[in-house]
Amino acid sequence: MDELPPLPLVDFPPDALEEIIRWLTPERIAALTDATDLRADTSEAKIRALAETAVRYRCASVCVNPAEVGLLPRLLAGTGVKECYVVDFPLGKSTIAMKAHQAAQIVAESRALRQEGPGWVELDMVINVGRLRDDPEHTWREIAAVVDAADGEVVKVIIRSSELRNEDITLACRIAQEAGAHFVKNSTGMEAFGATPEHIRRMREAVGPGMGVKASGGIRTAADAVRLIFAGAPTPELRAPERFRLGTSSPAGLLSTLERLQEDLIHAIPCSYCPSGYAEKQTPELQAAALALCRRCPYQHRRQEWLSTLYRPPST
Repeated sequence: MDELPPLPLVDFPPDALEEIIRWLTPERIAALTDATDLRADTSEAKIRALAETAVRYRCASVCVNPAEVGLLPRLLAGTGVKECYVVDFPLGKSTIAMKAHQAAQIVAESRALRQEGPGWVELDMVINVGRLRDDPEHTWREIAAVVDAADGEVVKVIIRSSELRNEDITLACRIAQEAGAHFVKNSTGMEAFGATPEHIRRMREAVGPGMGVKASGGIRTAADAVRLIFAGAPTPELRAPERFRLGTSSPAGLLSTLERLQEDLIHAIPCSYCPSGYAEKQTPELQAAALALCRRCPYQHRRQEWLSTLYRPPST
């Protein structure tokens, strides 16, 4: 069983949140945002609309499936917005050679169409989570192969943190760092749960300030964004596109809720953002670990407060 960390939840001191709120502007939150659409039924019209939104707000990138590499470079050329493609998404179960081949093909085709040289492509690759614990060398090799195939372009490593023990999250992040990746990313957005401040803080602590951390999954409002910025980029020097990103399918939602942010955040309850709150969606092993951590948590009383907000008995 994991040892109890000094602070098992990421608490949210109002003064720290308010500092981030004061720092944020529409331009700054957009600069940290990867505008995303990874759905299977996404049409060309939706990709065009997403690209237009990203260009209008000056987002960091547009993140899509590799099938869009024939379209996206043409939409973003000359705009200053990067292209981002997922590799071996969402399961990460291809061979190392297949992952490397896909990465190389994406980079080559994008460069040929965009005609702006290197530096405009980012690759969000999914590791084979099932191999991580028993064969960490395999994880290193698959990341290193994609980094090599990317030919200098940014590689973000999706570790699917909701399927990992705490020590495995740390292990995956450190392997990604050693293999030459530029970012670690928590989720594909298709697992049991997406970005939680607890996991993002753990990832930041694992890689230190010199590597990027990307939060993804369930980020819909500026309130979500601020909690995750506090967890993964608590100091101003980390709040740069090279060090922190937010992956969201709702970039306009982040910006439209920015003005109401302070009022929304003052009464945040940490239990509602803890991975233990998703225990019923996890495997039996992870569920047991999450609930054990919850029972030993010094903020346990807040869980009852949180649960009471979710259930309201019928009026008589």
